[in-house]
Amino acid sequence: MKKKLFLLLLAIIAFIIVDTLVVDTITGKNVDNAQIAMVLEDQCECKVIEKGLNGNGVSFPDGVYGDYHNFYLSNCKISNFEEYVADLYKSLEYSIPNFKEADLVKLSFEIAPNQNRIVSIRNSELIIEK
Repeated sequence: MKKKLFLLLLAIIAFIIVDTLVVDTITGKNVDNAQIAMVLEDQCECKVIEKGLNGNGVSFPDGVYGDYHNFYLSNCKISNFEEYVADLYKSLEYSIPNFKEADLVKLSFEIAPNQNRIVSIRNSELIIEK
């Protein structure tokens, strides 16, 4: 019985890995991290744009994501943060054909020393976290 349960668990894990890494890549579901970086560099007036952890098939405390991207932006010229983020989101959607397929895109803005704002785009929903 334990062996069957172990094999079933192993099969489920293998299916998840194959689905998130292989099938999503073949079908074009995964968003290219370089495309996001290029749009950020074109649209943002920031001195620093750094790529953070990016990948496929990772579990976070608030859910499991197949395709996630993290970026850190600092020394940005921003007058109205909410408007700035909304325009950036529209640019990402317009410039990257399959952008809506990304499970999680997290942007961390350093507005001033010791003042950070975090924006998440989770399954095509823009959320200003902080």
